[in-house]
Amino acid sequence: MNRSNTHPLVRRFLPFTEWLPMLDAMTVRNDIWAGVAAGILILPQAIALATMAGLPPEIGLYTSIFPVIVCALFGSSWHVLSGPNTSISVMVATIIGGYASLGTPDWIMYTLTLTFIAGVIQLLFGVLKLGVVFNYFSHTVMVAIVTGVGIIIIIQQIGNFLGLTVNPGEPVQDTLYSMLFRMPEVNWWAASLGILTVVTGMLVKRCFPRQPAIIIAVIVGMAGGWLLEFLFGAGNTNVDKLGYLSLEILPLSAPDFSPTNFYEAAEGLMMGGFIIAFLGLMQSAVIARAMAVKSGQHVDIDQEVIGQGLSNVVGSFLSCYPSCGSFNRSASNIEIGGKTPLVGIVSAIVLALLVAFASPIIAQMPLSVMAGILFLVGAGLIKIKDIRKLLAIRGEPRISFLLVCFTTVYGGLEWAVMLGIAVSIIAYMRHVSRPELDLLFENEAEQYMPDGVHDATVVQLSGSIFFGSTHAIERGFSDLAHEDHRANPLIIAGELIDNMDDAGAASIAQEARKRRESGGDLILWLRDHNLDDLLQRSGLVSLLGKYNIHYAS
Repeated sequence: MNRSNTHPLVRRFLPFTEWLPMLDAMTVRNDIWAGVAAGILILPQAIALATMAGLPPEIGLYTSIFPVIVCALFGSSWHVLSGPNTSISVMVATIIGGYASLGTPDWIMYTLTLTFIAGVIQLLFGVLKLGVVFNYFSHTVMVAIVTGVGIIIIIQQIGNFLGLTVNPGEPVQDTLYSMLFRMPEVNWWAASLGILTVVTGMLVKRCFPRQPAIIIAVIVGMAGGWLLEFLFGAGNTNVDKLGYLSLEILPLSAPDFSPTNFYEAAEGLMMGGFIIAFLGLMQSAVIARAMAVKSGQHVDIDQEVIGQGLSNVVGSFLSCYPSCGSFNRSASNIEIGGKTPLVGIVSAIVLALLVAFASPIIAQMPLSVMAGILFLVGAGLIKIKDIRKLLAIRGEPRISFLLVCFTTVYGGLEWAVMLGIAVSIIAYMRHVSRPELDLLFENEAEQYMPDGVHDATVVQLSGSIFFGSTHAIERGFSDLAHEDHRANPLIIAGELIDNMDDAGAASIAQEARKRRESGGDLILWLRDHNLDDLLQRSGLVSLLGKYNIHYAS
């Protein structure tokens, strides 16, 4: 059975029938290997992210098993791996912290209800075919939110890193103030393990970039803890540990909408559910598009949205908290050679087996080691090079980034998402009326990188490129030149260009000449071949060369 002879209705409700025929011997072998690697990679992250959300480690492990399987069967992307997510974890802690105390049954109960609400909202987005909405979320806003989340993670984990107890729900400024005056209470044995973990992760990432830095850092950190206890005794070091894991084969649960439990938190949970649904789908859609460009697969965003929503609805009945696509695990999946969603199913099985046999060892993980891992995760979200490029552009991108990032850190992630939605809508309306240059980063930028091209500046050019807009375009190119001095290749993602005239083509040609003179180059991506006659007539084809003009379709 394949796409051509599978009934559309069957593909709609059973999307896994589309990739099952691909499972020949070689594909299954590659997918099993990729699944084993993904299952090992998620283990320390699942525990750390659940702790970040204020939840027991077991819930992070369940969230790395059941939603992954559901998305593999009912999503559209063949390479996106779902599970716990950094931004979602911070968001859960922020929302639930206003209604329950950390570590209590109420915290878990509200989280399950929040997961169900977010899943239902996501399902509605998919059923109503509103997945296209997530294609218009501003890349600048995404970078700002992710950067702010990275800062929040680092600040919130200072307490565990130093062997101190903090309230994860308090504002970041209160956390910093508290840590400053509690420095005499620092457990330097715990802090030394956190430092060892961070240094190990940084060295592995720098010297051996293809190796799993987080896993190696966890092993070294735990080994350091055992050595300290052996040399000085557990009573003297007094390092807090993760503790016993209470795992179940089928951890049944249910959201609670009873008047006594739901009423007092209804407003916050409903608003939080919408924000988490939107934030999760936004990230999942970006990841799905990026993976599709690398693999050549056509992704049905609406079906991917349905898969994500269904995974959260099902997860709320299996002790899971909200999940979404993970870029790290998805990128590793495609790099290792995974071909189909069988990778996700295998990774879930591998993780379950690892936890079943290694839970006594996992329970011995020092909290400061886990905090060190989260330091690495948070630092990995803060892309200094990309931020510098973004801040070099005057006007809307710079203001939007600073405003949304500041709101994320000091105003709360929920307000930052709402502000980001508003900023994205305004930016889109401006794009329709006039051209805009929007910097792309990370997975969005990588999809436009031709083989052999590195350290390129990638911008999305959208709107009408005509004689009246050339001044704005040239000013944007000039702002970019202040950062890279035109020595790097400039890649223009022009799929959203509505139309172009000779003056618009001339402005692109002028920037191409300046780049060539400074040792750089210019590469152009277009949606289709509708502008070929103009490019040929204006001389842009001969100037760039056909090898520097690419098409999305």
